[in-house]
Amino acid sequence: MKRHDLKILLVSPLPPPAGGIASWTQQYLDWSQKNNLNVEIVNTAVIGKRAEKINQKTKIIDEIKRTKDIIKDLKTKINKFKPQIIHLNTPCGKLGIIKDFLCAKIAKKNGVKLIVHYRCNIKDQVDRSVVARFCLRRLSNLADLNLVLNSSSNKYLMKETQNSSILIANFINEDFLLDEHKKIRSDIKIISFVGHVQRTKGILEIIDVAKQLPEITFKVAGPVSGNINNIDKPNNLIFLGPLSKQEVKKLLLESDVFLFPSYTEGFANALLEAMAMGLPIITTPVGANVDMIESMGGLIVEVGNSNSIMDAINNIRSSIDRSRMSVWNLNKVMNEYTIEKVMDKLIFIYLDIISK
Repeated sequence: MKRHDLKILLVSPLPPPAGGIASWTQQYLDWSQKNNLNVEIVNTAVIGKRAEKINQKTKIIDEIKRTKDIIKDLKTKINKFKPQIIHLNTPCGKLGIIKDFLCAKIAKKNGVKLIVHYRCNIKDQVDRSVVARFCLRRLSNLADLNLVLNSSSNKYLMKETQNSSILIANFINEDFLLDEHKKIRSDIKIISFVGHVQRTKGILEIIDVAKQLPEITFKVAGPVSGNINNIDKPNNLIFLGPLSKQEVKKLLLESDVFLFPSYTEGFANALLEAMAMGLPIITTPVGANVDMIESMGGLIVEVGNSNSIMDAINNIRSSIDRSRMSVWNLNKVMNEYTIEKVMDKLIFIYLDIISK
């Protein structure tokens, strides 16, 4: 079978709201259209107030309606489109994983090959819930193949389910890549962060560090959680609010270091974009962060530890070291994380599964 003969049903959220998985889905569909890959979509985006504002609590009635609509659409698409493969993206949320398990059962009942793609750090999402772990085991057993975003999820899935998985990274469009070597200043003038501005992204540590380094400007981009707005912050820390892709690119271009002290991640698109712009990285050892920068693209700090971040900034002040990290990160993205390379891997996986 050739790639143009493939018929893929993608079960995944589209914007709104904008987010990591939704952005990935839109890029996947755009690439597929340009490259004649035959894909249909079952949109699993959240509804109600969760679609309007981040971190809203899940309403059971909204989740039930959403699940019924998704299952109805899935059955319709299977009957009309007749896919050879269903690619199911799951963030492993407490209620969402039940929905994903039901979708997987429908796929297998209809004899369709099933790929389950865990779009999270699995342990962080399911480890505290008996129900979620039960659904994880059943879901992974139904899958013809399990895909994960990072090595820690790979290990956790094997431990909990005895099922192996393949690591498939997120991707980035090549037009976001810096097309030349980044200009490295002799001193660190600007440290940036991009993401949801909330406690679990390490924003309290960023505020604390900014207070201790008044000579450096800290620029923080992304929607700001309500309780963060009320925290006293120093004048050298600027909340920029949500930015467009081009505005993010401009911010990263003018920055000297990207600081990303998140408490939990799957595979951080913000970190990937910073690497694609040749920024040295300071981040925590969660999700795919270590897989991404390894020991060459930046420094790893302890979760929730301002002193560890301070030490890292002091250890990254050398322009020679930052230049080396910058070049390494650019090469890593070009060699492993462009949409062309990742989609080629996925298509190889699709064809391999169908042939079995």
